[in-house]
Amino acid sequence: MDTPSSSACPGLLSLARPLFETPPPAVNPDDAVRIARDVYGMEVSVKLLSGERDTNYRLTASDGSRWVLKLINPIEPDEDADMQVRVLDHLSPQALELALPLPRLTLDGAAIFRLTLPSGEAVRGRCYSYVEGEPALLHPVTDRLRRSVGRTVALVGKGLQGFQHPAMGRLNLWDLCKIGHLDELMAHQHDPQVIAMLSAVMERFRSEVHPRLSSLRQQVIHNDLSRTNTVVSPTDPEQICGVLDFGDMIYGPLLSELAVAASYQLELEDPLRALKIVVAGFVEVTPLLPEECALLMDFLLARLVGRILISQWRAEQFPDNKDYILRSNKEAQALLTRLFPLWQQTPEEAWQGLLLSEC
Repeated sequence: MDTPSSSACPGLLSLARPLFETPPPAVNPDDAVRIARDVYGMEVSVKLLSGERDTNYRLTASDGSRWVLKLINPIEPDEDADMQVRVLDHLSPQALELALPLPRLTLDGAAIFRLTLPSGEAVRGRCYSYVEGEPALLHPVTDRLRRSVGRTVALVGKGLQGFQHPAMGRLNLWDLCKIGHLDELMAHQHDPQVIAMLSAVMERFRSEVHPRLSSLRQQVIHNDLSRTNTVVSPTDPEQICGVLDFGDMIYGPLLSELAVAASYQLELEDPLRALKIVVAGFVEVTPLLPEECALLMDFLLARLVGRILISQWRAEQFPDNKDYILRSNKEAQALLTRLFPLWQQTPEEAWQGLLLSEC
């Protein structure tokens, strides 16, 4: 297990920088059409989708079916890409009661293809079904949606139980357990008030939370059940019906899964009330243990810290994509400012009663 010493920070970031700083593959629409035809036997029209590390196209085939073509970042290890394929074989959409992207094999029966573009660039990629419906991001956050998100988090957690892969212990800066190692990114922050809050959260995580990680339930987690990666039902936009993008998977505390998802469901006026509704949905499926109640706010604030630090750093690396990268930065800062006093003033032993009480 990582030690909480600050001396680990430069090593951690130096290992992570290549993946976070390497641009996505330069695959243009004509390339995508050619790949669909030559690799998958499909005649398609294409639309570029948003993304940070990979290049993604939505393919619409001549028979009307829709797919996603993902061109994998050249620096991503092969075993990481393989894990994202294997997890979809492990999960059962029927058991989860959720729509999931399903892999499409190449004409040669492979899950991942390799080829050289006319430009000379070597690329890897994969194709999977397009989950129909709209991202939750496009709809208002309501209490019914919050509860559905909490339940979805628990269902995905149950679905991932028992999944093992050699890449599950990979390095990922979005791992909340690594939040205490991001000191170097503080250089990109300029607001003294924000810096003070970030520092306090990171220090408590290093000194108080990190030594207790072994007491928490651990498994492979999705690690990014945000509003962009959850799809709402076409007939009921207050209910989650699908989950996307398993590209940030890690092995870590189940509590991280809940904290990440909840951080996108809060309201500034009364964030604790909103958090309780997400928790209520979660415990419909999976009980929340006392130690998890005690540490949930630490994990939630850790996610806000990551959203602030990592997004600002990456936006400076890729200014052409900064609007997408910074899409939740301001919200994270506002929520951190709102929650920070509550976090400081509430004793650990009080959180279980607060989180599990009726709203």
